[in-house]
Amino acid sequence: MSILCNNNLRGIAESKDSGIIFKNKGDTAGKIKIGIINLMPFKDEVESQFFNILGRYNLEVEIEFLYPDNHISKNTSMEYLEKNYIPLSKLEERNYQGLIITGTPIENIEFEDVKYWNELKPAFNLNIPSIYICWASQGALYHRYKILKHPLKEKMFGVFNHRVNKNKLIQLDEFHAPHSRNTYNKKEDILGAGLMIIAENKRAGVYMAATKDLKNIYISGHGEYQINRLDKEYRRDKKNIPENYYRDNDPDKEILFTWDKHRDIFYKNWLKMITV
Repeated sequence: MSILCNNNLRGIAESKDSGIIFKNKGDTAGKIKIGIINLMPFKDEVESQFFNILGRYNLEVEIEFLYPDNHISKNTSMEYLEKNYIPLSKLEERNYQGLIITGTPIENIEFEDVKYWNELKPAFNLNIPSIYICWASQGALYHRYKILKHPLKEKMFGVFNHRVNKNKLIQLDEFHAPHSRNTYNKKEDILGAGLMIIAENKRAGVYMAATKDLKNIYISGHGEYQINRLDKEYRRDKKNIPENYYRDNDPDKEILFTWDKHRDIFYKNWLKMITV
């Protein structure tokens, strides 16, 4: 249960009670080297999310976070990013065994109008095991297969139970996972691209799809989220209550953390798969 990373990352402090052993990545090389392109505005929270997930196994995982060179973050200083992250332009020389690209709340912007869209294309083309999350999933599907995203009438916001199709990554019949998005991809478009659907919910739609070799995995939701992320969004926006998240759907009651088992199984199996 150890993570090798830049020891100045703020997410380390948020993970101090997790039991994870943090090592400076300059001391040694990790058994598995993962790159995470962190597009979310809350950088340190995302750092902590993935420390808590990838650091829970009996593996030594080296993690590097990357940022788009030409994007100015509104919530994180360039000084912090330049000191602690890797520029996206250096992605191909980092020799990662696996890549994760996070979501970002810019779904209503056309892909070609996103300032760092062209910077992401080499990441979408990289021939290594990759996980694309929420907006990044939609972006990768558009880049690779020209699959369009479509607006939802109202935000898909809450925790939904998903039926699982037989696969090597998740040995469950069903599992819960959070969603927080304003757009979606059509199931028929995903199937038409020759991808397989791993998990779906009748209301929330396709949660996880993948290439048949499982090298590219597309996730529409947020299994990586910590317990309080949807609560933060609800308190910030004061709009719809996230479904199936609070006990009795009452925001004054406790949060039901129902998705940890699924993400534990998924990321454990993914790490095993990419080390074979």
